[in-house]
Amino acid sequence: MTKETTIMILTLVLMAIGILYQIAIGVIYQRMIQQADTLSGTENKLLTQCKERFINCYKLNGGVANIPVFVDKYINRIRVMGMSINFMKHLSGQLMLAGVFVAGFGVFTGIVEGSRFVDLLPFYIISLFGIYLYLSTMSIVDMPNRRKMLKTNLTDYLENTIAQRLEHGIVEKEKLLWELAQEKNAKAERRKEEEEPAVDEQPEKKVPLFSQEEAHELEELLRTIIGNKA
Repeated sequence: MTKETTIMILTLVLMAIGILYQIAIGVIYQRMIQQADTLSGTENKLLTQCKERFINCYKLNGGVANIPVFVDKYINRIRVMGMSINFMKHLSGQLMLAGVFVAGFGVFTGIVEGSRFVDLLPFYIISLFGIYLYLSTMSIVDMPNRRKMLKTNLTDYLENTIAQRLEHGIVEKEKLLWELAQEKNAKAERRKEEEEPAVDEQPEKKVPLFSQEEAHELEELLRTIIGNKA
């Protein structure tokens, strides 16, 4: 295998991987967009994780103040084979530039070695064709618009479906707790009313009007008065 062939193969490999990363980004976004409308029955792991995180966050904090920001943060955290989508996008561009650089190196080496223009022409063709395919793939993938569509679908579902269901569940729970508290208070009142008559029925102890000393003094006074009258 000649040096020119090796350089050409390396150029093709780098450009192909860069284009494949762009295609992978488009496929990931497209699948998520299509299934975002039916999150209740989706089997997409990324969307399922988003729904579970939203539910946990809602229950923990009693609601989510800004759902679009929550969705933005989740999309930024999406990982595919340990790589975020933004990293895949940048890596795709770097691989494409590396392929063009390798092709340029092949042209430079050929010029130094005195190769003819016809021998160097394949490097130019590969570079131009690779750049064309890369730009075409980027326009088809249209990452900013797909991201915007995904955010809109997720925000709409979480805000108008999941949040409403969770809010309804919280209201029902509070209503049930209030009813239990009212029933508990009513039972306590009935128990109190049942105990009051029993207390009233107990015989009252007669309290003497005069103490023993006062009664003795009163008796002596009466005897004195009777004696004087006699």
